[in-house]
Amino acid sequence: MKARLLVATLAGALAGAAIALLLHIAILNTPVQVPPHRFFWQLGLTALGGGLAGLALRAVTIMKNASPEADYHRKPERRQSRR
Repeated sequence: MKARLLVATLAGALAGAAIALLLHIAILNTPVQVPPHRFFWQLGLTALGGGLAGLALRAVTIMKNASPEADYHRKPERRQSRR
């Protein structure tokens, strides 16, 4: 269980880092002058946010699966299309 939380956190951090690098490339292609230390903090904070999001999503899934209430384990009803 701890390994799954760690994997989800790392996956979220990698996704955040990828987004930060894409933003970095976009900013480099504009005439705006940004100091290099700002890019470092952008990368760190975006990766941290992605890691926290991954951790939160996995923790909620684990708590939902561990819940004894039947409403959490019921499959959602499929809607009928209006054709």
